[in-house]
Amino acid sequence: MLNWYLLYTKPRCENSVAQRLSDNGLEVLNPKFKERRYIRRKLQEVIAPLFSCYIFIKFDPFKHYHLVKYTRGLKRIVGTGNVPDVVPEEIISSLKNRMEEGIISIKPLKFEPGEEIFIKGGPLQGFYAIFEKELKGVERVSILLKAINARIVIDSVLLGKNAKKG
Repeated sequence: MLNWYLLYTKPRCENSVAQRLSDNGLEVLNPKFKERRYIRRKLQEVIAPLFSCYIFIKFDPFKHYHLVKYTRGLKRIVGTGNVPDVVPEEIISSLKNRMEEGIISIKPLKFEPGEEIFIKGGPLQGFYAIFEKELKGVERVSILLKAINARIVIDSVLLGKNAKKG
């Protein structure tokens, strides 16, 4: 019986495992998203796996278990013992509905003026600040850095909601 299952791959092998299984006629879902990362001190947009080391596959375990289990780059089929766990169709449908050309779009966080925020990346990572305003241009914001009482312009993708509230 055809169901969706979750596969755990070796690091950075999601694409090759997905391709090998696709080439064998199996339906594979390898969701990706665009993110901005610092590469060689430059902020660049890259396409990365949504779930690092995991891909979804639709197959019949009685017919294709051996083929799937021994695919190069695969560590294991997620499940209990030799019984793979079925992934509910709703999860797969939800992922597919959010995908556009194989990429899931993730909406950036919105901040209110005066809101306390956390810097989650870049050279000021780990500092807390106060959100001041969005600036004209691409993804730039003005914040007030609490540690040194300074106004700084920074990429909004480096900011997160304050995690220490509570």
